[in-house]
Amino acid sequence: MKKYILLWMFGCRLGGFLFAQQIPVTSLFVENPFPYNPAVAGTDNGFKVRMDNRFQWTGFADAPITNQLSAYGPHKNKNIGYGGTIGYDAAGPTGRFTLNGAFASNFALGGDMRLSAGIHMGFVQYRVDGSQLELDSPDDPLRQEDPYAPPVLMSAFLPDAAAGIWLYTSRLHVGFSALQLFNNHIRFNDQDSRRNRLKTHFYGTAGYKLPFGEWMLEPALLLKKTEATPLQLDITARVMFREQFWGGVNVRNTFESFNDLCFIIGYIHGKRLNLGIAYDFSSSSIRPYTNGTIELLIGYNFDDIKNRN
Repeated sequence: MKKYILLWMFGCRLGGFLFAQQIPVTSLFVENPFPYNPAVAGTDNGFKVRMDNRFQWTGFADAPITNQLSAYGPHKNKNIGYGGTIGYDAAGPTGRFTLNGAFASNFALGGDMRLSAGIHMGFVQYRVDGSQLELDSPDDPLRQEDPYAPPVLMSAFLPDAAAGIWLYTSRLHVGFSALQLFNNHIRFNDQDSRRNRLKTHFYGTAGYKLPFGEWMLEPALLLKKTEATPLQLDITARVMFREQFWGGVNVRNTFESFNDLCFIIGYIHGKRLNLGIAYDFSSSSIRPYTNGTIELLIGYNFDDIKNRN
């Protein structure tokens, strides 16, 4: 049973690019919004480093794993920022490697409100290792019908780009971004359909910090949309104590059905070291076969170097 569920999962991720979400999701986006929006670079006064590791559908063999490392920050004397992200997303025989660099420019609008606009450029590599597919025999109908089933390694290397804006104050942020702007055709061989493309992903983000005494309430949301997938909404609410301990919940749905409930907790040591943990409960049809999804984040905030002008 698990074998066929995994085969279906791999087919959704690579065999049917047109109908699947191609960029991995994370539950701790409140701690690391930069991979979703390059305009975040330079909006803080110091550099930040974030490493996020997501282990999806634990209990499955070769279940999806997402690893990404981001670093970004401001120029010391100019109202610009820069950074980059390196990531690898794997699920059994499939893999997605990304590397990009970002540049952003921001300016004051009045009071403490600022607007940042940014882009990132890089590349994405998709790979399929057919030798990892365990089918019953060379005569298995799945092997005969699926062009990715032969036991060979296939790879596609493509340029990538994204753009975004980020409106923010000391308490509020609102952002919009578009990733995979080039809509490149993914070709593993000459027989690949031209429908196999990187589709543009649109993201909307918003959040607000509401302090009361030693506590702070921070609601946030992340909207995700592609051409052929339903609108997906992540709503997060967390409470922070003394800017050190925090915890909350994340709810993910598609406006058609409820998908996941996630609990998140974290710790900030000396306003420098950031630790975060998320645990997702799935409500989909695979729930009887998985122990949920675990996500771990570790980050570091460097000294402020920026004096705003």
